[in-house]
Amino acid sequence: MKRFIKRTFIAIAIIYLALLVYLLAVRKYRTQVITNLTAAEVPIQPASKRAVDYHQDFPESFPLQIAVLMTNDEDGGLSLVHGFHEMGVPFFITHDLDVALRHNQVFIYPEIDSDTFAPEDIAKMTHFVQAGGTIFAQQVFAKQLGPLFGFSDYRQLKTRHWVNFDVAADPLGKYLDRPEERRVPLAGEAVKESFATNGYRPDGTGKVLARYEDGSAALIEKANGQGTTFVSGVGWDDVIMRAQTNRHYDAFRAYVNTFEPGGDVWLLLLRAWYESFARGAVRLATMPQGRRSVLMLSHDIDWAFSVPKCLTYANMEERHHVHSTFFMQTKYVSDANGAAFFYGPNLDVLRKLVAMGFDVESHTVIHSRAFNHFNYGAGNETYINYRPRAISTTDAMNGTVLGEVRVSKQLLDGAIPGHHTIFFRAGHLRFPTALAQALVNCGYEFDSSFTAPDVMSNFPYRLTYDRDFSDESPIYEFPVTIEDEEEPPLQKRIDSALDVIKANADNGAANVILIHTNDDEVKVPAEEALLNGLPADIMVSDMTDFAKFWRARDRLNWQIEPGRSADTITLMLSSPEAVSGLTFEFARSVSAVNGGGVILPDHHRVILPDLNAGEKATVTIHY
Repeated sequence: MKRFIKRTFIAIAIIYLALLVYLLAVRKYRTQVITNLTAAEVPIQPASKRAVDYHQDFPESFPLQIAVLMTNDEDGGLSLVHGFHEMGVPFFITHDLDVALRHNQVFIYPEIDSDTFAPEDIAKMTHFVQAGGTIFAQQVFAKQLGPLFGFSDYRQLKTRHWVNFDVAADPLGKYLDRPEERRVPLAGEAVKESFATNGYRPDGTGKVLARYEDGSAALIEKANGQGTTFVSGVGWDDVIMRAQTNRHYDAFRAYVNTFEPGGDVWLLLLRAWYESFARGAVRLATMPQGRRSVLMLSHDIDWAFSVPKCLTYANMEERHHVHSTFFMQTKYVSDANGAAFFYGPNLDVLRKLVAMGFDVESHTVIHSRAFNHFNYGAGNETYINYRPRAISTTDAMNGTVLGEVRVSKQLLDGAIPGHHTIFFRAGHLRFPTALAQALVNCGYEFDSSFTAPDVMSNFPYRLTYDRDFSDESPIYEFPVTIEDEEEPPLQKRIDSALDVIKANADNGAANVILIHTNDDEVKVPAEEALLNGLPADIMVSDMTDFAKFWRARDRLNWQIEPGRSADTITLMLSSPEAVSGLTFEFARSVSAVNGGGVILPDHHRVILPDLNAGEKATVTIHY
């Protein structure tokens, strides 16, 4: 008994001493604030949420567009908008079946039930296909359409986890040439229920292109007369928007440093469908200057001793004639995670980086693992009154989302003359639900706070407000593909990193690498080895330069007019932003171009001349 009392007393004493040390530490850190910094004005801007008018915003304008027939507006349509835009495929949206059937390819969204189409409508669709048209439909619940799409029955379940594609010999499998692209997750194995999928029973008249693990058909192709139909039991919202908003059911196979195309596969199916069935397909390529992919270089600076080492990285990159983005933590408050370091000589380093042509952007104030749980904030957070601090490696006090976003921008713009911070990356890649709104409120334009395998997408995309499926923000997300902290160390996995980059290049997708600047003796040579191993057709860029290209590409208005002969078309373009290197791909061989542009050696791609903001251009293509 005495021994027990003694042990209890000792335990209480240890807890008391630990608490005392903690309280003293918090009291000590409370006074360590750098108070003589220059802060720029960052006004809070309204985040206006405009509902998408799918019919007005995406009108019919030329025959090569895919017609998206929207059977109801309740489910929105951002999954298809993102999918077609990211793939550079022309489309328009309509409610009118007759208008849709004027085009060679029709995508029916979001579903078809027994009341969607009258018998005469089904007859029109059947005639359209038999005459050579193509229909791709998802979530078909109408058994009267079974003969058109090749199924006799269906079963809806929420317990399916995988889609296994068998498309090696089919045009739709053009881009699905790796194991990760042919076995695609819908939900984590431990998840008992996720979203509903349709499993079809084939009637023997079509070809099953994909099955669930229970053996039912997930994708059926059927030839009918001169045309073809496709039916998918998977809804695009559940595999595109659910992934991009990071609201999937633990479907990702790894968090980072791997090739994860789980969301991209559905985009690539759309691209392959368009390229295979459009008559003379024309598509806006994903990369500039005819390149296959891009490696965006980025560095996170979140430790005092990391700042001067940035110059070692910058000098090496200059020797390779490339530049990178440095995401800088503006730590002006000492706390449990370390001393403040946003001051004096470290600010001189940032100014030197910018003078050398490098990009400096925001990496929060306190770099907290709890950032995704912070309150949104009142909107009055400034450098003068914002005093957040970490109280452990996992928790913090007095922090807000607006404070981290706004004050870090105030300090960077105040420290670097003429600087305008427009890119954000959260500490530890922790993403608060309201981050997009905070970024808009504070004048940002781009973000890189997700990892590509986590959102299962290697293509940049627009964030939505509150990570929903309907309200699109103006912020573009560039998820991280490769980072330097996971084991084994980066220098020991250069080959695997190059494999990931090449896999994305095969799809025209992007790559982002994150390297912390805490170690320049090992990581600089590792980065240099990666640069030396890159194929020549993969460009290297900082984050902001490529982000501006991607946004301009996404906002480009273009259409095709028939020329004076069957072997000529006119490409009409207008760009609200300046853009360089836009590349178009053509199914037919191009022999000549009028109006500027460079024909690449394969004669199926043309690099357009540079466009100024607001400029219109006309380019004539001769086949």
